[in-house]
Amino acid sequence: MREGSGIGIARDINMQGIFRASIAYALSALALTGWLYGDAARLIWEAGATVHASAGMMIGAAGQIWPWLLIGFALLGRRRIVARMAPLVFVTGATLLLTFGFSFAKNAIPVLVPYYADAALAAFDNWLHFGRDPWRIAHDLLGDRGPGGMPWLYLMVWGLCAIGFPVVVAATDPDFARARRYLWLFFASWLGIGNVLALAGSSVGPVYYDRLTGTERFGELTQALAASGLSETGIGVIQERLWHRYLGGGLDFGLGISAFPSMHVAVATIVALYLAERSRWLAPLGGLFLLSIFFVSVYTGYHYAVDGYVACLVVLAGHVGLRHLSGVKKRKNVAHSRCVTIASFRQVS
Repeated sequence: MREGSGIGIARDINMQGIFRASIAYALSALALTGWLYGDAARLIWEAGATVHASAGMMIGAAGQIWPWLLIGFALLGRRRIVARMAPLVFVTGATLLLTFGFSFAKNAIPVLVPYYADAALAAFDNWLHFGRDPWRIAHDLLGDRGPGGMPWLYLMVWGLCAIGFPVVVAATDPDFARARRYLWLFFASWLGIGNVLALAGSSVGPVYYDRLTGTERFGELTQALAASGLSETGIGVIQERLWHRYLGGGLDFGLGISAFPSMHVAVATIVALYLAERSRWLAPLGGLFLLSIFFVSVYTGYHYAVDGYVACLVVLAGHVGLRHLSGVKKRKNVAHSRCVTIASFRQVS
């Protein structure tokens, strides 16, 4: 389909369906959390504040990369930009809805399913890595070097990807079938990995293990993080805020603990797959991003390595499944077109 029709593009990318699904998701998460905490009025107020903050983050990101945006718009041309406005509006709205809907749902995890899986995850992680905890391997690899750009990568760069990825795909990808696949993969991953599997494997991660269980299983990790200086960075500050919110037993919007599986790694996997499919020149960049996020998630104690492995596998399974469905749909469309052509030819004959 040519890009001259905005209606056609909106239909091809199917952002209206994702937008409606995001509305249902956000409202369901709001209702569930409001029921669990009995404070729906506060939730609505904080939802508005989060949407405002997310929108501000998008605008701020656009302000930093505006030269590249101008180049992209110049390459697309006026007609293509106008044609993409409808799906772009839908995807932006869906992303904002996803942001606060996920934050609601994440707060509900320990209330619905109290943290229970850490002992099993830690033991399996240790067994899988031949008797060594993965955080030790990560710290050994880095040696005496401090955290460096870890906070910037794990918080800022990843945050921009988590919010901006669907917008960039909808705005720039000329392959509508590919854009549709990755948009559905992105939004479905937050629900399937970040909510459903997170409930099934409710856990806090190595950095909170000892506080939760009253043991000293990861005491050396705590010492190593303090010695590296990471505890004084934004990552350390957020880790403390998360734990204090959990101890308070109340609701602090956006501050929920959930280790298994890793949404950081899931998003990085989606970005890496997309960059590799979009251009072979971008594949190394995507791979480096994924490996870096995975490494930081283990180094900081946010996640067991198995949290990242599972996230990667689930995203890959979803990716393969969507490619298969897309291929089946394409073959059906081709077969239908051939039937129509043959029928038209017979009528003319």
